[in-house]
Amino acid sequence: MFNMSSYAEWQRGVSNRNFHICQSFLNNPRVSRVIAIDFLPFTPRRAVRSWLEGVVGRARGKVIYQDLTTRAQQINNKLIIFSTIDSIFSGRSVITKLNLVLNKLNQDQPKEKRIVVSYFPMFVGQLSQLNQDLDAFEAVDNWLEHPSYFKYRKLLQKNYQTVAQKADLIFTVAESLVDFFQSLGRVKATYWVANGVDAEHFAHTAERAPEDIAKIPHPIIGYLGTIQNRVDIDLLEYLAKNNPDKSLVLVGPTWPEFLKSWRPAPPEIKRLKKYSNVYFLGRKSYQEAPSYIQRFDVAIIPHKLDKFIQFTNSMKLFDYLACGKPVVTTPPSGVDRFSHLVYIAQDYADFNQKIQKALREDDDQLIKLRVAVARDNSWQMRGEQMFKLIQEKLN
Repeated sequence: MFNMSSYAEWQRGVSNRNFHICQSFLNNPRVSRVIAIDFLPFTPRRAVRSWLEGVVGRARGKVIYQDLTTRAQQINNKLIIFSTIDSIFSGRSVITKLNLVLNKLNQDQPKEKRIVVSYFPMFVGQLSQLNQDLDAFEAVDNWLEHPSYFKYRKLLQKNYQTVAQKADLIFTVAESLVDFFQSLGRVKATYWVANGVDAEHFAHTAERAPEDIAKIPHPIIGYLGTIQNRVDIDLLEYLAKNNPDKSLVLVGPTWPEFLKSWRPAPPEIKRLKKYSNVYFLGRKSYQEAPSYIQRFDVAIIPHKLDKFIQFTNSMKLFDYLACGKPVVTTPPSGVDRFSHLVYIAQDYADFNQKIQKALREDDDQLIKLRVAVARDNSWQMRGEQMFKLIQEKLN
């Protein structure tokens, strides 16, 4: 698996689609092992971080390969982590060293089928270069429309075209991404696999509320996620201004790239901080997330309606539903499937009105329905769906 994050980040509580699908494969008895390739750095800053965390930092397992820029370590009998910064210099070097590790491992399991699953559109040099039986690509959002990758648009356009031509299977997080690959000439073997949730994880609630949210007065309008470009700060300010009797609680980090002039805080964040009913609680780990969502009275997804959002499928929607919370959202991709349970707002005034309605209508029956829907959209089911398609393609 060519990952969009690193094992070190997962260990710190970062939880994304890549992490959950990896876990589902590790739990699958038909998968003999997973070699997880850490996010391949393409900037000097990321390379330094990757080198310190993945190559020379404390080993988390048995080291099976090591040199100055690369380390492969066996975490357990099923998971191997491959970390390198060679991508900053040469993509070919990444493939050469990875093949060395794979050949060494293949001595133990010579009859394995080798499947490559990639989440990383910045690097597609692995296609057909690892003696694999099948190439699969997971399109998580459209990086062409992500503000942080605008300067890499030419490379991404080229790489997405390569994926469209060469990958045996393409999985997408949103239906609109199926159309995107069709526009690149890809007609067959492209499947929409929506996000999911670990419902059991979010069903667990700590006996005591975390201290930083326990003191905040109810009702709480809550958001859990990274404060970045996709978040509509103007909408949040509108909600804060029009709900002085309620607390607007934002749980998550503020992305440094949110604005060019972000030090010491982005102007938009300063605007929000002037309201006494707005609370920034900072980054929380995946393990802590349920204890915060469970304290929300209504959960919100205040995303901008731009090109990037058209190619997304909100993970937090399922997290909120798994906690039984009423959800008010702008209409990102895929949310209309749950219009019987989710309040979909068309503008700022409508968003505010839907919050009031959600608070009024919430009851035990709706809570049970939300939790049931979440259980029917588990990550294990998503992983099984992908694995079945991989098996069918192999056959």
